[in-house]
Amino acid sequence: FYMIGFNSIETFFSSYAVTTLGVKESNAAFILSASYISFIVFAIPSGMLAARIGRKKTMLIGLATFAVGLLAAFFLPSVPFIIAILVIGGAAWAAININGLPMVLDTSTTESLMGTYSGLYFIAATLAATLGPILNGWIIDLTGKNYNMIFIVCPIFFVLAFLSLSFVTQGESKAPPAAPAA
Repeated sequence: FYMIGFNSIETFFSSYAVTTLGVKESNAAFILSASYISFIVFAIPSGMLAARIGRKKTMLIGLATFAVGLLAAFFLPSVPFIIAILVIGGAAWAAININGLPMVLDTSTTESLMGTYSGLYFIAATLAATLGPILNGWIIDLTGKNYNMIFIVCPIFFVLAFLSLSFVTQGESKAPPAAPAA
């Protein structure tokens, strides 16, 4: 669910920025880069936070933070505010995305299953990258080319991800084996 939501934003952001914010196409890509830069800056800290409070909790915080920010962006479409939301969103996306695959891998019961679980994760991510833009494109078309809808669609999928993740009971970092007694 979180990949469907994010891919919806990523695909249509430039069209949103041009039609709703009135910026040039070249500037639209620049504005979106605020989230990517923020993601890079917060990638390692999000892993450190997850080691401290848990992957699930870190991801839930990221989902809630990003969803609230995107909903606010729907109501306040101004360039400075959108850039601020994207910076916060990039940090939140790091909390979500950096911890997703390790959480899936740590649900495996044996090391031999890790490749299978990794493959399933990437199948789901690729499917989301395909379906998210298609679904959001339909919604944009149904609302008369209202690209501002990306800030409603994405949070809906983040809420679905939040609810789904709330029921997950595995996937936290496994403690390393204890050293043998001398």
